This record gives sequence, structure tokens and C-alpha cells, in this order.
Amino acid sequence: MVVTTDTNRLSIHRTVYFVALCLIAVFLPLSRYLLTVSEILLIVNWLAEADFRARFNRLKNDRAAIAFVLIYAVNVIGLLWSRDTDFALRQDLLHKLPTLFLPVIFATTPVPHGRKIRIMLLLFIISVLVVSIIGFFSTFIHSDPYFRDASPYIPGIYFSMMLIIAAFQLPLLVKQQTGSGLYFYLSLAISAWLLFFLLYLRALSAVASLIAVMIFLVIIMVRKADTLFVKIIVPAAFLLLAGLAAWPLTAVYQQVHAEAKTDFSSLPAYTALGTPYLHDTVNIIRENGNPVYIYLADDELRDAWNEMSDLDFDGRDLMGQELKYTLYRYMSSLGIRKDSEGFSGLTGNDIREIEKGTTNYLNVRRPGIYIRAYEELMSLHIYQASSRRETSWGSLTKRIDLWRASLEAFKKHPVTGWGTGSILKAMDYGTGQTGSKLSGLNMKPHSQYLYILLTLGIAGLAAIAFLYGYFVIRKRAYQSFMFVVFLIVFLVNFAGNNSLESQPGQDLFVFFSLIYGYFYPLLKKEPGFIY
Repeated sequence: MVVTTDTNRLSIHRTVYFVALCLIAVFLPLSRYLLTVSEILLIVNWLAEADFRARFNRLKNDRAAIAFVLIYAVNVIGLLWSRDTDFALRQDLLHKLPTLFLPVIFATTPVPHGRKIRIMLLLFIISVLVVSIIGFFSTFIHSDPYFRDASPYIPGIYFSMMLIIAAFQLPLLVKQQTGSGLYFYLSLAISAWLLFFLLYLRALSAVASLIAVMIFLVIIMVRKADTLFVKIIVPAAFLLLAGLAAWPLTAVYQQVHAEAKTDFSSLPAYTALGTPYLHDTVNIIRENGNPVYIYLADDELRDAWNEMSDLDFDGRDLMGQELKYTLYRYMSSLGIRKDSEGFSGLTGNDIREIEKGTTNYLNVRRPGIYIRAYEELMSLHIYQASSRRETSWGSLTKRIDLWRASLEAFKKHPVTGWGTGSILKAMDYGTGQTGSKLSGLNMKPHSQYLYILLTLGIAGLAAIAFLYGYFVIRKRAYQSFMFVVFLIVFLVNFAGNNSLESQPGQDLFVFFSLIYGYFYPLLKKEPGFIY
């Protein structure tokens, strides 16, 4: 009777364990709150199962799990020289808790059956797919111009990484589970949708990750090819497609750097209606080569605009930008003066585009990813033209400015860093040294590599890289195509984002590191790869 009771109790704990893992997989793209609840359920179930002596013995024999846990220990050791222990406890160590408890739970709990592992991964993919559909239709139907809203529940930088993982994982799961060509082609169609949505999100760091993954895929295909023809045609086709995708960027670059010849000495003083013009001949902003801040007649423009639009000329457009400056830029891109006569040349569609925050008429028909490229190239141009003082035009220029500041702070304490939790102190010092306009704004470095270097120094980065590498080697995760895809996505993303310093990024990285390390090798071998 006791044996039966213990068996039933153990069965319940195993079921709760599997359910909690499924909930984590489902809520990763959906809800930070419910993700936290799922993790609490996982911990409570583990504690309630008890049998700690046996669990300790399992953990003691699992050196890979110990290495993973020691990554958290490295951050704890960083408290010894921290300049902000309060921030370290409230932020750094709190966000990194999955690095501590998830490896322990995975290492001391029996691995679920292969069918359950597939269910878990499939639930994650379904959740990502559903969120992408919700995000697309909520922005498309409501004509929401703010592309970041297409990721409705978590920041787009994290959701975009999930899109790549799900897009590559789904066809492999289908291939492993069934030989049906119909289901496989359906999975490819779904993967194509997920990658399309990635571009729809305009997440440049994720696009860079996708390019890196595609290069890796080409290398694998060439390595596995049996004939010289295939070895040549595959990279050639990739380079051709990459070239076609990159070609529109040349036009964007030329657009940003164009300069129409303008005789500033002979600009008219009045409009056709006698209103005085304002000419700012010093301002460097141009659209399609045309100076933006000349031929300004606000009184005429205000009356003309307010008569045609429900949005106030002195208010904001639907992107939250000051509307009149959006109007200035759009009209300048057309090469028309910013007065009532020039305004009469705008169409109803032009008015709607300006309301949506479109700053250049050439962007009306461009795919979103190229509009994002235009914005970032424009920001870089202004950043350089302003002697690296103007950082407000794009996210890339802010990152460059923060990277410069990070390097200054790193030089101060290169070996052991400023200590766990001291990131804001370090960045305040760095931005002060470079004279950045971002000084005092509590900005982080927007690079996981720099974040670790600033807080733990070269020693800390080397220790963390060694411990994680040890985990990968012990679990032979590097032999899995999906793990390599997952790792490439993060390693590229680390360059431009503090990916592990918030709950979605930390949970995604740790959860899938452990899934691909402990669970995934039990499934069938992946087509075209080895274990």
C-alpha cells in the first residue's frame, strides 16, 4: 500500500513537472507574470517532491549542471567589489535566478518521454505563431504605425529571437514525427510566415541573427553535399538572394546622403501671400537632399493643416513625434515649400501618411524593414555630421554612443569590472568621460558582452564563457543543429542588446539551453546533422 501511494505521489509530481515546463514554453512569448507563476509552480513542485539526498547525489554527478549554476555564483562573487549592492540584489541577481534553479531542477528530475518533449516544443511554437498572428492583425487592421506594437506582450527583441527558433524547429519536429510530405510543406509555410513576421517587426538585431543562421545553414548544406555542382550552386544562390535583398539599401543610402544644390544667399523673404519665411540655413537635416528647415511659414501651414486633419499641427502624429516636424520633412522630401501653396500640392494620401508619422514620401511604398534601414542610416549620417553629438534620431546611434562610453568605463577596471550591480555607476562614468548627451539617463550599454565586461571584467567574461562552454561540451549540445541555431541567434543578439538582463531574455536563454542540453538529444536525430 505504501509503495502504491509513493508511486502515485511520484507520478503526480512528474505530471506537475511536465505541465510546469509546458506552461513556461507557452508563456515565454505571452506573459511575464504567468511565466513567473509557472516557474514558481516548478520550484514548489520540486521542493514538495523532497528526497533531497538522492537529488543532491544526482546533482553532484552532473558536472554540466554544476557549471551552469556556477555562472550564477560568478555574479554573486561580483558583490564583493560592487558599488551598488542594492541594484545588484533587486535587478542583476534577481533576473538571473533561472540560472541558479533551473539547472538544478533539470539535473535532478528524470527526463520526460520523447513524445512529451515534442509536445512541449510544439506548444512553444504554437504560442509564438498565435502571438505573431495577433500582433500582425492588431497593427494591420488598426493601421498602427508603431511597428514595435506588433509584439504585443513582450519586447520585440526577445520575441524576434523566438520567431527564429520556432521557424527552424517546426520543420524538424514534423520531419522527426511523421514522414508525410503534406505536413512538412505546411510546416515550411508556417516557418515562412514566422520569418516574414520577423521582418514585419523590423528588429535589426534579429535580422542580423537570421543572416548568421542562414550562413551557417549554407555551410552545413555545402558540407553535406555529394556533388561539386551542389557545393557551388547553394552558396551562389544564397549570395544572389542576399544581393537582391541588399540592393535597395544602395538607393536608401543615396537618398540619405543626397544634397540638392541650394543658394542660401538668395532665399525669398516672403511667401506668395506675404507671410515671412523662416530660413534656418545652419540646420543639417535634409530629405532627399532638400534642406528641411528653410521655406518655413508656420502660420500658413498651421491653418492649412488644421483644416484638413483632425490631428493638431502643434500636437503629435500617431508615432508620438511632433507633427509639424514630420510635416516639414515630408514636404521637403517632395521638394515643396512649407507654406499654404506648397501644402495645396499634398494629396489626401499624403495627409494620412504624415498623420501616421511618415517623414519621406519614398517610404510610403517601401517594405518596413527598408524604412527601418532608412531611419538608422539617417541617424548615422546626422550623428557623424554633428560630430557624434546628436544621438536621438535612431537606436543604432544611441548604441554607438553607449558603446563608446562603455569602453571608457571598461578601461577604468578592465580585469574584474565595477562589480555586480554597478552597471549604472560604470555607465555614468563612461558617458561623463565621452561627454555624451545620454549622461544621467541611467542607460545600460546595449551589449551583453560589454555588460559583463563592465560588471565582472575580463576575468568574469572568461569565467562565464568557460562555464557555459563546459556545459555545452559535457552535454554535446554542439552536435545538435537546433542548439547551434539557438546559440547563433543569441551570440549575434548579444552584440547589440543586454539580452540576459531582463526576464524574457534570461528565461529564454536558460530554458532552451537546458532543453537542448538535457531533453532534445532523446529525440530522433535531426535530418542532415549529427549528434
